[in-house]
Amino acid sequence: MVNPTPQGTTAYDAIRERRRQLQSKRRWRQLAGLWRTSVLLALTGGLVWGLTLPDWVIRRPEQVVIRGNQLLKTEALQAQLPLEYPESLLRLRPQEIIHALETTLPLQRVTIARQLFPPTLIVEVQERKPVAVATCNQCWVMSATGQLQGPASRWLVDGLGFVTPLGSYQVSALKPMPTLQLQGYFVPVKDAPRPQTLAVDGDRQQQWQQIHQILQQQDLPITGLDWRNEQNLIVQTPLAPVHLGVVQWNSATFKKQLSALASLKQLPQYLDPRQIVFIDLVNPDEPLVQLRQQPTQQPLPRSN
Repeated sequence: MVNPTPQGTTAYDAIRERRRQLQSKRRWRQLAGLWRTSVLLALTGGLVWGLTLPDWVIRRPEQVVIRGNQLLKTEALQAQLPLEYPESLLRLRPQEIIHALETTLPLQRVTIARQLFPPTLIVEVQERKPVAVATCNQCWVMSATGQLQGPASRWLVDGLGFVTPLGSYQVSALKPMPTLQLQGYFVPVKDAPRPQTLAVDGDRQQQWQQIHQILQQQDLPITGLDWRNEQNLIVQTPLAPVHLGVVQWNSATFKKQLSALASLKQLPQYLDPRQIVFIDLVNPDEPLVQLRQQPTQQPLPRSN
């Protein structure tokens, strides 16, 4: 057997020492990785625990703060919040709340904020004023998102056609009360969750939006709209009812009809209003008038 030389022994010891150092570094690296994993798990567990803390849950409507409402009652706004108490503040979806409110109530803008200490949901709204009145017989009204309001017989309508029960408003804020009447504005809902459930007809809502926009631009002699006959939209004016027939929203004919309405203010110069039964603007290029004790409609006098 050959004994290793001193030089061979020194090289062998160096290799063994190097191997020991590498193993030691590997163990430290493993311990560091295990420590980082433990810290990450602890942080994750703490976050999950924090999210489920009872103190970060709203359990009753009193924990929802409504701001900015000057027309609508706070209770009316809270009733339309898509919340199921108890509700985790950090799990609720603000966009769903905003969408539900803006597609149901006459709100121009809705913002949502969450306060953790004490747990509070803050809803800030910007309202639109009501400009018309729609009626039904103690009905419920369903929004496009399925939200229900009611029951009520008198509903206030804003310029975009959204409706809210009169009882949802602070009466002191409704001065003056809108006088323009919308009849036949609601349509029945099939397979409704409650009896006597209605909804706003989309075409009629668009027609109302266009009429209201023109009302803001010029003083049209309009006191009401009547959609009860689907084949004939009737515009109520102080002079006489005006028949528009089947209306196509945003069509050239509809725009002509609205322009013709503006010229009716001059009609008493040519006809006795007491003799007028109704005015026919189905064809705005050839307006007609039905007079009392006249068997047929007559051409509508025009100003020079």
